[in-house]
Formats: sequence, structure tokens, C-alpha cells
Amino acid sequence: MEDYKLIDVAYGALLHDIGKFYQRTYEKSDLSKRELETTRYHKNGNYYSHLHSGYTSRFLNKYLEMNNEFEKLTSEHHHINESEHFFNIIKKADQIASAIDRQDELKDNEAENKKGSFITARLYSVLSEVHFGKEKNDNSIFSLSTRDQMNIPDANFVRKSLKESVDEYKILFDEFADEIEKNIYLKKRVNFIAYNYMYNLLNKYLVTVPASTYGGVKSAVSLFDHLKISSAIASCLYDKTCYDQEMFYMLEIDVSGIQSFIYQVVEGSGTKPGLSKALRGRSILVGLITNAISYAFLNEFGLTVSNILFNTGGGSMILLPYNQSIEKKVMNLSKKIRKSLFNLFQADITFVNAMLPVNKKELETFQTDKAIELKSLLGRNKMRKYQDIIDDADFFFDKIDFNSKCNTCGRVSKNEQCFICKMVEKISQIYTKNESFGIIYNFNKTNDIKNIETLDLGFVQLLFINDKSYLIDDEISWYVDSINNFGFGNEKMLSSQVPLNDYGDILNFEQIIKLTSSKYGDEKLAILKMDVDDLGGIFAFGLKVSDEARVQRTISKYVTMSRLMEFFFGHEIKNICREVSLKINENINDKVKNGTMFYINYAGGDDLVIIGSAYSIVELALEIHKRFAKFTNNRNITISGGINFQSDKKPIRFGVQMAEDALSMSKDGDKNAITLLNTTVPFGEFEELLIEVKEICKFISEGKLSRTMLYNLMSNIRDKTYIEFVCLVPRIQYILYRNVKDQKLVESMRYRLTKIKTDMDVKQYVLILKLVLLFTRENKEE
Repeated sequence: MEDYKLIDVAYGALLHDIGKFYQRTYEKSDLSKRELETTRYHKNGNYYSHLHSGYTSRFLNKYLEMNNEFEKLTSEHHHINESEHFFNIIKKADQIASAIDRQDELKDNEAENKKGSFITARLYSVLSEVHFGKEKNDNSIFSLSTRDQMNIPDANFVRKSLKESVDEYKILFDEFADEIEKNIYLKKRVNFIAYNYMYNLLNKYLVTVPASTYGGVKSAVSLFDHLKISSAIASCLYDKTCYDQEMFYMLEIDVSGIQSFIYQVVEGSGTKPGLSKALRGRSILVGLITNAISYAFLNEFGLTVSNILFNTGGGSMILLPYNQSIEKKVMNLSKKIRKSLFNLFQADITFVNAMLPVNKKELETFQTDKAIELKSLLGRNKMRKYQDIIDDADFFFDKIDFNSKCNTCGRVSKNEQCFICKMVEKISQIYTKNESFGIIYNFNKTNDIKNIETLDLGFVQLLFINDKSYLIDDEISWYVDSINNFGFGNEKMLSSQVPLNDYGDILNFEQIIKLTSSKYGDEKLAILKMDVDDLGGIFAFGLKVSDEARVQRTISKYVTMSRLMEFFFGHEIKNICREVSLKINENINDKVKNGTMFYINYAGGDDLVIIGSAYSIVELALEIHKRFAKFTNNRNITISGGINFQSDKKPIRFGVQMAEDALSMSKDGDKNAITLLNTTVPFGEFEELLIEVKEICKFISEGKLSRTMLYNLMSNIRDKTYIEFVCLVPRIQYILYRNVKDQKLVESMRYRLTKIKTDMDVKQYVLILKLVLLFTRENKEE
């Protein structure tokens, strides 16, 4: 194939194994003579292997109307043809993405396929392979579904019959094929438009489809992730130096100043009504900046969205080709972006980056020492964020001709509202008023596209659109985020769900508190902060190199693992919030437009910040832990949290910091814990503790116990050691004798006190009493 472009090899690699999906809709192979020619023929034995290649050919012919050299070379990537460069780029990319020589696919032949095991097999959870010595379940398996319907993996999965398995594949494939047939931009086209449409569809339909199941191997990499990585690598191999030397660059990006920027809001009577909007808008803006920086590097080298290996919301990792000009281009672009960000945000928001060359083997296995070295470089660069722009004349001094400040954030501004707060307000409105839309990252700023709103970050212009038909120029390298199934480009899971009234306006925090019934106690606000324990260690050391097929470290496995984390925090958290909301308030759907009482300030990557009422946040923290444990099904992967309770009048930024401090306390010990009211409780004990809290609350509501008595009891033992507690037992006995009339309840409470054996037991019992007082209202007749 002559005169092919980078997008040709990127698209070819994105589609090279699509036949595996199509093949599994047939109980037995039915390839035509022409389709068999794309597979590999073995004279010794007179048989054909790699039959999925024939189904790739059939797919490209039937659905994309391709009957040309592109179709032929893409389908024949398992042939041996040293002279065809296009063909060998895809073949080499496929091998690197798999980190093996694909010997298992030799078993993709008619004799082996009669067993049908490659069709009945399902995707194993890569999270089950993380191992640090604790118990784990090796058989966590995802059912076949679309991305939006994906559920927690089944630890007790039982394979279905061949016919049932084929029928499941047919249902999923037919939905996929139906969307393709309706899209004219996918027919006979190889360009950025077709690529973005197809990438979006593959992300929707192939995330639970295993990449390779031939020969009985356990596949923990989805077909989507394998195709994505193959496309990213092929795009790099298009560069001759990269291809010849089999060298690549790993570029890591980290946005700094996120938390201080998000909570940089002046909280007073004048700004309180718009506070919830401001926080949400600022949180979304940080994500947009991260995406814009990542796309800027792709745009610089003409790469596709597949080359973003990870995106955590506050940073990303990008695969670049290796050649002599790359470092200088990265350095120049980094300076340009940093300068633009400084002009807009001064020192509030910036980013740092680090880059490291890796060879084929190091990339295949995402080698531990290289990952650590890259993190180390990034850490050093954080200490010199502005080194490349510090020589500019206006870096240290910017003349100001006015002496007024923004009412919302306190930034120096001519007007009552600065341009950043106007930007934030604009973003919040877009996300609140539009159900589904796309975001174009417009780097040449010449596209005349009808849009619902624009944002200018200096180095890029963001266009918000609600109609895909505007995306018609096939000469442009499109970089587009798809929000809520817009259907073009990179699908972004919108995690920042907040309670909305019937008019689509965001509720303020006082209104959010009132979504929880007064029967659940004090009208206090609570802030929950959680993140995955030792995620860096999981990515660096969690997957071990092994001689056993498909258990070794691969770059594809890490991409799959990152995407699963993104799915949990970006998608599943919203479902959990809605379910807990309905559990606490069965009329929640009558109170708010979108069925949630929780303000998700941020959820993505591996952490979250959620705001709600005191009682609801405690319930939510427990449910998130339980669902995360089921999702990972692996005791080596845990999550910790911190909760801060406060008045809704107190500044949110202080509360978030206190929740962060509580989270740090949870991580000081064995982790997998929750800290609230200055007490850390292992999550393994938290549910039982809350059951006891609810039992005591019930006794209060029944009039068997009084809050006054419990407060007296709590005051006596608060801040006491176990030895001091023992000395107080007679006084405690007297308090119970004087205030509790039900003798069975007295004996029950005495027995509970005998379980206190350590200082920590005392602290946890005090916590129980504090939560009881928090979750009950004082009876005025006492």
C-alpha cells in the first residue's frame, strides 16, 4: 500500500481484530474462499488458522463497504510479508500490545473451534490478578454487555451453552452493526471523522468482550483495550525511526493546584446561593484543562485519542513515537501551554510533564523500574514548574490599574465577577442545561462550527456542540469529548452529578440537607473524601511477570485496569448515590429532577469528594466500600475514606481540607478504613458499628433511652484510656441504673461494655455514642 497516512495505520490497527467479535456470532466457521485467503494457511497439516481474520474481512466488506487494499492488508495482518510496510506496522503493533507472539491464535482453527470454548468464555477482571499476598478471587468474570450496562464481575460465573453464548454475542453485535449501518460517515472512509465515530462505538460495545480466548486462555484484556493500544502503537510505528529502532516515548502529565483552585471561592452571604454552581463548574473546568493539554500533544504529532493511555482527571499518560525531534517539540509545546495557563490563571493552575524513552520490551510489560523512573522525573519537575517561562518580563510583575476584587473568588478584577468565574458559571450552565453534547478541542481556531458555547484557554478553543452533523471536514484532526453518549470521539463519563430542581437548577447546600428527613438527626452538612489505597503500588507492582500465559504484566492490562477504575468512579458512583438516596428518601424522585440527594463535587481516576447530609454521607461511605469490594473482588485492592461534619454556613473549602485530614488518618494504619469524628474504624468493622448505632437510635425513638443519659455517658468516657475507662465502670453502672428502666436493656448495655478491652475499643464506643447523638433529635419533653 503506497502513500498511506498515519490515520490509515491508526484506523487499520483499530479494526484489525474486529473479526473476533463478529466470529463469535457463529456457532461454526463459514468463511468463503476469499475470506479464507486472509487467514494463515499451514501446508503442514493442510489447515487454516487465525480464522478471525476472515471475519475482519467480512466485517469491513459488509458493514464499512470496503473492498480495497486497506481492507485486505488490515485483515491479513497474520500473514508473513516482509515487503509490505503498512501490513507490518499493524502486525508489530498487535504483537507489542499483546506482549506475546500470539501463539494462542494458532488454535483459532476449525478443529479447535468446534469445541466452542472460545465463544463461551467471558472477560476475566484484571483486578483479580493484583496480588500482594492477601486473599483474592481468580474467577471474577464480566457478563457480556455494553459499557453503560456493565455491572460488577460475577465471582460465581457459570459458562452457558454454546448456543446461548452465541445468542448473547448476536444481540450485542446486532446493536453495534445497526449503529454502523445508520452512519454514512463510516462507509468507505478512512479519516479522523470515521476514526472518531468507530472509536466511540468500540468503546461502547467491546469493553466486556475478551480480546482473545483461543486455546482456553483467561483473557483479562477487553477487545476494546487491545484495539486501542494496537492503534496507539501503530500510530507511533508510522514514524520510521520509531519503527526501525522499536523505541517509544512515554509522556506523563500532571495538573497542579487542583484542590486549591476548586475551592477558591469567597463564602459569604452574597456568594452562598451560587456556591454549589461555582464548585461544580470549577471541578469540571479542571478536567477540561487536563483533556485540553493531553489533546494538544496529540495534535502536535497528528496522533489519535488512542494514544492517551490513561486519563485520571488530573493527569494523563500519552504514548509518543521516538525520534530526535520529539523532545524539542514537547518542550516547546509545554512552554506554550504553561504560558497560556499562567496568563489565565497565574499560579493557581499549571501542569508539569516528564518523558522517558522505552524500548519494545519495556513498553510491552510496562516495566516497573521505568514506571518508577517516570514518576521520579515528574516529581522533580514539580519542584520547578515555571522554569521555562520564568524569564518572561511579566512573570514577576503585572501592572494593575485598578484596586477591586471579584466577589466570588477574591481575584483582582475590574468587575464584580472576574472572567474566570464567568467561565466557571458558563461551564456549570452548559453541563446543567444540556443532557448530551460534544466538546471540540479546536487548536487551529479556524473552524466555523455552530456551537452552543465557547471557551478560550489561549492554546486551544473549546466549542460545545449538540449536533454531530457539524463534524464534516475530513481534513481536520478532530479531538472531541462525548458527554452522555454524544456518539463521536472520546466518551467521558460525567461523574459530577448534583441534585437539580424541576427547572434544572442546582440545589444549594441548605436545600440538599433538607432532602434527608429530620428523623435522621441534626441538619448538618457532611463531606466525604475517598480514594483507592496504594494505587501507585498497584500499578507499579500489582501485576507480576509470570511464565504462565496471560498472567504477565502487559501495557494492555494496565490500560484495562485504569479504565475499570474510571468506570467505577465515573459511572458506578452515580448509581450508588441514586440507590442510597432512594433508600433514605423513598420520595426522592418527587423532590429532585435526577433522583439524587448527593452533590458529587468530584469523582474520577481513583478518588472522590461528595457532599450531602450527615446521615446520608455515612450511609453512602459504607455502601461505596461494599460495592468497591464487590467490584474488585480482591482484598489486595482497598479503599479508604474520611468524613467531616459541619454547618452548611461554614466554608466548604475548610471542610474539604478536614475531610482530607481524616482520610490521611485512615491511611496511617492498615488502610481500608474510614475516619469520622477523629476516630478511625476499619471498614470490616464499620457496618457492625452502624448497626449498633441504629439500634440505640431505635431505643431513643421508643423512649427506652434518653439522649441526655447517653450524652452524660459519652462525656464520662470521652478521651479516656482503657485503664481510665475501667475505673469509671461503677459510675457508668450507676448512670444506667438511674436512667434505664428496661432491665433487659440494662443487661444488654452492661454486656456491651464488657466487650471493651483496648484504648481503641473505648474510642469506637465513644464514636457510637457521638453518632447516635448526631442521628437523633433531642426530645423537648426530656
